[in-house]
Amino acid sequence: MAESFKQQIFVAACPSFFPTTGFEMAKQLAKAYRKDICFLGICFGKKALDTQVYETTFGSWVSQYSQECPEVGLTYKVMSPTDDFTETIEATEASMLIFQLNDQIRPFNKVQNLLDISRNLRIPYFFVREGQKIAFDRILVPVGFLMEEREKGPFSSSFGRFFDSEILLMPAKDYGSKARQNTDAIKTVIEKSDIKNQEISATKDSFKVELEAAQLAPSIGVNLLMISASRDYGLDDIIFGPKERKVINQCAVPVMVINPRGDLYALCG
Repeated sequence: MAESFKQQIFVAACPSFFPTTGFEMAKQLAKAYRKDICFLGICFGKKALDTQVYETTFGSWVSQYSQECPEVGLTYKVMSPTDDFTETIEATEASMLIFQLNDQIRPFNKVQNLLDISRNLRIPYFFVREGQKIAFDRILVPVGFLMEEREKGPFSSSFGRFFDSEILLMPAKDYGSKARQNTDAIKTVIEKSDIKNQEISATKDSFKVELEAAQLAPSIGVNLLMISASRDYGLDDIIFGPKERKVINQCAVPVMVINPRGDLYALCG
């Protein structure tokens, strides 16, 4: 197996369950963006990993699905317990990462486990559940007051260009104008490519708009919710959980998470 993973779409997995829905998302993304797919075996904690089981299982997946999906290249990579997750993702130059949640299999049974290991990633990462419909026809993008919300613009534009997605922008209902300005900035980016878009009225402010969007998503027929991760975890986030965990747990459609980029913005207000 080739040891080149550059720009592949990674699907986190373990031998005890095949991430059917996550793989379906990876296939659609891979075909649109002309990428390959890599099954990523992750180890959580310091427990010894039976590498041979991973190698055998993942190898059989690659063999089987390479025949079923010859248009998409498939590889696999197994992390060791001593590997740093962020360093592994950066070293392999992954383009996207997909987690399929599973109530029985650690670490996929707890959203917070996966959020914790993804805190420093510079690529988007997705959360899906078994049986969710995978499509990119309509994407809901709540927009808050922080400057890094504008990062949703290039991703929205990309989905519009590669999937002909309709982008539904949902500016927070704040007293100030920053959410409105961020929404207008995103619209400027996507309208340069003549991407279909519309606005959805929010009733919540920037602190609650993503949770409102998660609850609204099924009723307006969107296929994907795009959110930003928290800049930092405060005491409330540590005790009660960050807002992105609540959004993912409550959302009936797949969720795409973007981490704030400290090297692009001065995170000071």
